[in-house]
Amino acid sequence: MMLTMQWLFFVLIVLIAPSVYEASNAATGSVGLDELSFDKVINKFEASLVKFDVAFPYGDKHDAFVALAKDAKDLDDLLIAEVGVKDYGEKDNEELASKYSATKDNFPVVKLFIKGRKEPISFDESKGFTSDELRRFIREKTGMYLSLPGCVKELDKFAQKFMKANVDDRKKLLKDTEDIQKKLSSKDAASGKIYKTIMEKILEKGDDFINTESERVKKILNSKVSEEKKKELGIRTNILQTFQLATNIKNENDEL
Repeated sequence: MMLTMQWLFFVLIVLIAPSVYEASNAATGSVGLDELSFDKVINKFEASLVKFDVAFPYGDKHDAFVALAKDAKDLDDLLIAEVGVKDYGEKDNEELASKYSATKDNFPVVKLFIKGRKEPISFDESKGFTSDELRRFIREKTGMYLSLPGCVKELDKFAQKFMKANVDDRKKLLKDTEDIQKKLSSKDAASGKIYKTIMEKILEKGDDFINTESERVKKILNSKVSEEKKKELGIRTNILQTFQLATNIKNENDEL
């Protein structure tokens, strides 16, 4: 009798273990999708970032995706999801992945699905598959706010207001930014100066300064610079993107 009970317990563990492992392996804040639930769930959100990958992902790229999922947990309009693909047994989700040009030869593949847009946008990992690059990608394509290294949320809001305002209001917002800058912690002080400098340059040279400065910084980053300088320029790029996104939204609204 005892042997029979032990055998039954062993069988139960074997049956349950795979599903327990799969659940524990999912990224925190990420939703697992399959061929039956994919369209149903995706269509409920304004934007969905989906990673097509092996059934049990691991490594630096998966860790970057996990970090992003945690950071995006408070964005109600954005879904972070994963499709686990098996190339054995019943080959779960293989057909769904293939539909979006994702195969075991190019996993992981990340696609951004935006409501009202027929085709998803592919994440280009040529700059690196990191949580920062994933956040930049989402911000650039959707305009949704996701904090980036060096960005200050309160000043990001002022940057967005600044780009939508007329010249007189911009001068007032610059003064408000200076007041906030004085109250920043030592950790954010350097970033505060960058916001202020960019606003001053825009008032002096116009909105085109954002694009020309972004190109200038990009060229420097592509040259031989120290890691410390790369970090500094990366922060400047992130802050410039906040101004750039606000400009894009303003231009889109002007066209309507």
